[in-house]
Formats: sequence, C-alpha cells, structure tokens
Amino acid sequence: MEHVYANCRETTMNNQPLLTIAIPTYNRASYLDLCLKRIAEEIADLSTDHRCLVNVYVSDNASLDNTVEITSKYQSLNLYGLKVVRNTENIGADKNIAQCYDSAMSPYVWILGDDDIILPGCLVTILDALQNQDIDILYLTNYWFTANYTERVLPQKTHGVSKFGEPLEFARRTNVMLTFISALVVRSSIGLGLRSELLVSNLVQFSWVLPLLRDGKCFAIIEDWVVAAKGSNSGGYGLIKVFGSNLVRITNQILKDKPAIARAIQNGAIVNFFAGFILDYRKGNSQFSDKDMGVGLKDVYGDNWRYYVFLAPLIRLPMFVANYYHVFLKVIRRLFRSVLL
Repeated sequence: MEHVYANCRETTMNNQPLLTIAIPTYNRASYLDLCLKRIAEEIADLSTDHRCLVNVYVSDNASLDNTVEITSKYQSLNLYGLKVVRNTENIGADKNIAQCYDSAMSPYVWILGDDDIILPGCLVTILDALQNQDIDILYLTNYWFTANYTERVLPQKTHGVSKFGEPLEFARRTNVMLTFISALVVRSSIGLGLRSELLVSNLVQFSWVLPLLRDGKCFAIIEDWVVAAKGSNSGGYGLIKVFGSNLVRITNQILKDKPAIARAIQNGAIVNFFAGFILDYRKGNSQFSDKDMGVGLKDVYGDNWRYYVFLAPLIRLPMFVANYYHVFLKVIRRLFRSVLL
C-alpha cells in the first residue's frame, strides 16, 4: 500500500482537498483498525485526482489501549493526508467531536464513528456528489450490524442521489437521524458561536447541522447503502435527556424561525427512535442510565399525540403484547410515513 499515495503529493497544489474524514476515538482500537482499513482501501481504489481530494483526521481522546499503535500503523503505510492528534487528557466526547469538525481545512467534513464502516465503492460516490460544492448536507444511507458488517441486508429499492431544495422535505426524510454523525457529510466552519453551549448536550453536532438545515439551499441523500453502523455499542448516558429534553430544547432554539423543521426532527424521535429502546429497557437490556423511561418520555413528549400511539402502549402493555404491538408499529410507519413526520 505504500506506493498508492505517492503521486498525490505532486498534484496537491492543483487539487484542493474537498473532504476531511474525521474520526473521534477513545479506547476502541480494534474498531478503529477496521474503520481505517476500510478508508485506506477506499482511497486506494480512487483515481489519483480523486485521491488528493480526501484528508483523514483522527482525534484520539487520550486512549489507554493500543490506539497509538493502530494509528501509527496507518501513518507508516503513508495513508495520504492522515493526521493524528492525541489529546493529553480525555476532553469528553462532545468536545472531541467538535475538535474533529473544527480542525477540518476542507470545504466538507465527514465525522465518522470509530466503530462505523464505509462500504466498498462508496467513497467515490460521496466525492462525486460533492464535486460541485452546492450541497449543504449530504445524508449517507446506513444500516446497523451487530457482529459482521457484511452480514446480509435487504437491497435498497431506490438508488443514486436524491436532491432536495426544501429543508423541510429533507428533514422529514432524515428526521432524528440528523443526530447520527456517521451519516452526515456537512459544510465546514459553521456554527462556532453555538459550540460551547452544546458541549455537554451529547448533541454538539447540532451546532453545525441545524444552522445548515435552517439556512441551506441544497440537501441530498445517497439512496444506496453507504455506511454500516455498529449497533449496541454505546450507552452510559440518559437517553431521554439527550434525545428528549436536549433534542427538543436545541431544535426549538436554533430552528425557532422554522418550527416545522424542528417538529419533524422531534416527531422522528418519537416515531422512529425510542420504540426499540423502550423494549430493551423493559427487558433489562438497556445500556443507558435512564431510571424511569415511562415518566421521562411523557414529561418531554406528552403534548404530542404521537407519544400516545408509538410510545405509551410499549411502556404500559404487558410485555408479550408490547412485542406484537412493536411489529404493528413498523407497518404503521411504512403506510403513513408522510403524515407521521
């Protein structure tokens, strides 16, 4: 792999980097290894001109495992544009994510979770979508995996890139998934004034995503699978606080002049996000710190009729009935998606 990136240095003067792939990491060396391996393979498959459009940045949040060994391995392979920053102390997840975003010197930033995987052949698709630099937010369609990211998934019915001139239409398509950093390629240098306020919210990405959504003119979705996201690999914080009270407060604040967009994101949290977590909580399998999911959700979303259709029954029904109701809700989502969001 050493020779793959050599010619890039000769053409950098003519090809300004277009995209920074920025990876925040902490104590997940084995996941990071696979993440960087797939990025290296994707860059190796690009043409020379395309190769020079990509930078890779890793922010190591003072990991205590062998993360340094992993990043050093890819630096020794001359992965072009790989910059590694190692924090002297753990600065927290939000600040580390913000550091990834703010360090980008390219027009676009893709903050990729260290346990998430770019699928084969997708980097060139991303670069081609960004070439005209007219897109404000590019959403990358993704699926969740548990053990092996190549495990079989259903094929997509829609392919190519869909563009949206209306942020509301785009928000209804993506809704709560606008919180998922690995699914978003965004313009750089946005929302610096909001950064410090959101640093303890677990939603610091909203400091750039929501202004782009509010003020942007063009949004797009790559309809084919692009990212395989590692499931059941996070926790330790209050789910309701982050995706309930924090999400509602921040969306209402930043999108105060576009309340319909704020509601689309909030409605998505109710309709598309919480159901599976409620069942995990009731089964004692939750990795999150919520003590009373029923009361907490009603406090945040009790003034929204969707709460009484999508969440309250899962909280109150006997467990065996709740499982069947969860299946029923999947059908409702497919049939009435446009009304629900």
